[in-house]
Amino acid sequence: MLNRTVISLAIFTLVLFSCNNNGTDTKTVADTASSQKAVSELEKKVNDQPQADSLRESLVQELVQNNQLDKAIGQIDVLLQKNPGNPAYLFMKADAFEKKGDTVNAISFYRQSLDTAGLFPEAQLRLAALYAETGNAAATNLCDELLKEPTAIRMRSDILFVKAAYYSKVKDSQNAIRIYNQLIKEDYTYLDAYIEKGLVYYDMGNFAEAHKAFEKTTSISNKYADGYFWMAKTEEKLNRTQEAIDNYKRALALDQSISEAKDALKRLGVIK
Repeated sequence: MLNRTVISLAIFTLVLFSCNNNGTDTKTVADTASSQKAVSELEKKVNDQPQADSLRESLVQELVQNNQLDKAIGQIDVLLQKNPGNPAYLFMKADAFEKKGDTVNAISFYRQSLDTAGLFPEAQLRLAALYAETGNAAATNLCDELLKEPTAIRMRSDILFVKAAYYSKVKDSQNAIRIYNQLIKEDYTYLDAYIEKGLVYYDMGNFAEAHKAFEKTTSISNKYADGYFWMAKTEEKLNRTQEAIDNYKRALALDQSISEAKDALKRLGVIK
C-alpha cells in the first residue's frame, strides 16, 4: 500500500554502528526462517560470551531486521549499562523506537545521541525527519545547521528533502515547492522529490502540474511503480480515464503490493 509520507523511504539506509535501518524489506518464508536462525545462533553466542559487545551489537541488528524490537531494545539497554551515554547505542535505541512507531521516545534518544556525540549528522537528520513528520519547526533549524556542516555534504539531498517535507506537512506550499525544485535541480534522480512536489500540487488541486512532476519520475526510471500510480490518480482527476487505466496497470505490473491500483481498476470496471 502506498504511503503518502515518504520521509523515511529514501533517506536513511544507514549501516552505522551495526545498525541497519532497512527493516521494512519484504521477506520470503525462507528469508524469515534464515533470519530467525541467525537470531537464535547469535543469542546463544551472546549467552556464552556476555562481555562480547560486538556480538550483542550484531544480535541487535538481527532483532531489528526481524521486527523483534522490544528484544532489541532490551539488548541495547545491556550495552548502555556497560557504556552509559554511548551515542552509537543511543542512536540504535532511537532507531528501534522509531520502527515501533514510538515517536516520543525516538526523538528523545536521537536527541540524547546527538547531545553526547556533539557532532552526529545522521542522528541530527533522523531527528529533523521526525520533527518534520510532526510539523515541528525545529526541523528547519536542524536542517539549516546541517547544510552548513562540511561533514554532512554527502547527505545534502536528504537534508533538503526533509526541510521541504516539513513545509509540506504544515501546508506551506510555496516553500515546499521551492525547496523540492532546488533539490531536483541539484539531484535530478531523486525520485521521491518529484513525487512529493507532485503531491503538493495535487493537494492544491493543480492536477496538471502534479501530473508533470509524476510523469518526470517515469522518464527517469521506467520501472518506478509509484510514478505510474500517481500519474493515473491525476489522470482520473483530469478525466483521462483510459490513460489512468493504462498507468494503474503499469503500476500494478511493477509492484503487486499497490492495492490502491488494483482497487482503482476494479472501480473502473477493468477487473472484477
